[in-house]
Amino acid sequence: MATKVIKDDVIRVRVTKEHKEKLKKIAKEKNTTISEILNVAIKNVIKNYKKMCKRSVATEEKIKEIKLNLAKRKLKNEKIFFL
Repeated sequence: MATKVIKDDVIRVRVTKEHKEKLKKIAKEKNTTISEILNVAIKNVIKNYKKMCKRSVATEEKIKEIKLNLAKRKLKNEKIFFL
């Protein structure tokens, strides 16, 4: 059996009455709580943000590599041109 994590911090969120009712309905249909639905959503946002940051770093590294290769190619072409 899974152990439950103690969640003792509170975040108050203002939503429209319509959103609150929709969340209540979803929670009831899924036999869970609004809090649990929001916790899952928050975990997904955090996970996606971390992935996005990793991709951003990887992209920057790739750009640096491409720029270096272009500079090397340009230098090589200049040497060939002047020979």
